[in-house]
Amino acid sequence: MPRAGKAAGPTLGTGTERHAGRGSPSSRGRPGSGNRPAGFTLVEVLVVVAIMGIVIALAAVNLFPGDVEVGRRESGRLALALEHARDSAWFGGRPTAVTFDADRMREWRLKEDRWQDDASRESMLGDGAHVTAVYVEGQPLAAGERLVFLPDGLGMPFRVALEVRGLPWAIEGDAAGAVAVVEP
Repeated sequence: MPRAGKAAGPTLGTGTERHAGRGSPSSRGRPGSGNRPAGFTLVEVLVVVAIMGIVIALAAVNLFPGDVEVGRRESGRLALALEHARDSAWFGGRPTAVTFDADRMREWRLKEDRWQDDASRESMLGDGAHVTAVYVEGQPLAAGERLVFLPDGLGMPFRVALEVRGLPWAIEGDAAGAVAVVEP
């Protein structure tokens, strides 16, 4: 039996009445939503496009590094390889040396009065990097000569000058064994 003063509408299985023209109960806060076609508004689409643009811009910086980032990475890799050679001499108890070719660094070990190439420690220089000069105590090292690390922990200051994508970089080592990258 309907209440007085209200128009009777069809009842749902839950006992609630359905009111014509009002839309579904879930859309009550959105006027006219019962007649609106489904889709996205222009503002929603623009917000999504803006967010995608920001994400792509951030990814591009990491995916396509600039010359300075590549130089920092390559000189850092070479500095780590030099530190490894130094540490091998210190902790291995035998002199270790490195040589530089056009596009690689080779590590050598002194065994029974002969230098032997350690092929497992060969490092390729990448991304247009090449060593331009090596200095030991301020004097240039001739091509093919070895930069030697002694097991006593006392070293000579050295500088490895390199060029990466046209930018000059350097790796310096001091007498105490510290190795550092010098940025342009």
